[in-house]
Amino acid sequence: MPAAVDRIRVTTVVDNYVDNLRQDDAIARRYSAFVAGKMPDLRAEHGLAHLVEVTRAGDRFTMALDFGLTPDTMNHNFRELALDPAAIDALALSHGHRDHWGGLTGFLHGWRRRLRKDLAFYGGVDHFRPRWQQRGERRVYSGRLSRDEIERYEIDVRLVAKPTPIAEGLWLSGEMHATEEWETIPSNLRVEEEGELLQDTFIGEQTLVANVRDRGLVVVTSCSHRGIIGICRNAVRFTGVPRVHAVIGGFHLSGLDDARITRVVDAFRGLDVEHVVPQHCTGIEAIGAVMQRLPGRFTASSVGTTFEFAAPD
Repeated sequence: MPAAVDRIRVTTVVDNYVDNLRQDDAIARRYSAFVAGKMPDLRAEHGLAHLVEVTRAGDRFTMALDFGLTPDTMNHNFRELALDPAAIDALALSHGHRDHWGGLTGFLHGWRRRLRKDLAFYGGVDHFRPRWQQRGERRVYSGRLSRDEIERYEIDVRLVAKPTPIAEGLWLSGEMHATEEWETIPSNLRVEEEGELLQDTFIGEQTLVANVRDRGLVVVTSCSHRGIIGICRNAVRFTGVPRVHAVIGGFHLSGLDDARITRVVDAFRGLDVEHVVPQHCTGIEAIGAVMQRLPGRFTASSVGTTFEFAAPD
């Protein structure tokens, strides 16, 4: 049997939404005034950043996955939530879009002295290429993450091509080659290779997957460019765990048609996913569809929330 963790906690450091009045529920612990002891001062932006902690037999492993759009928001929220940089065992990036890596170097600049010295950064082979958006003849440059700048902080950069155990019961997905035919990537997303703008395939996109004992897989994604349903099915394939217990992250359905949104939500039902937490680029229409079509399975996101998925007592 595949290794399993006892618990995974996902704290949302950066997301598109803040709701300081939202109450706790079955899997979500909110950063409310009663937790903060004051009016919470959290910031939202178009970006995503997670702090993920897994525990297994008393051992703990903590990973920072993605870093939001700006260092100001990332560092501000990190301080407000009183998170401990010394507890971080590894860094990871889902893909090469600025709204996921924009806060990274500012985070390293602000916290490097308190981070462990032997720190690794996990990413994909295509994370350091220039990204663009294009509609017709109009092009907008989206930026390029510099590997040299990360290594300047004495960080060990590791490229992940295959499903890779990061800790017992925890994997990074590596490259996903088998996709769902209907989960197409928007044609306006481009990557620059040798001076030419090509359709971006996001082949290096990384997903974090935990196997929670007696529950199943918890899939932690960021933008799901290669298709959230394909990502879930790929996680089942490479882990050998047949059930997806929870999915949290951006599903990249904003701006897509109702038929695509409905097909994704119905596929979650087909996979018997118990908890669905849409974030970031999912889009308000898709969030509404999850609420309506999966009653009892939807949990709202808000910056500062810690989502916990644990093995049965």
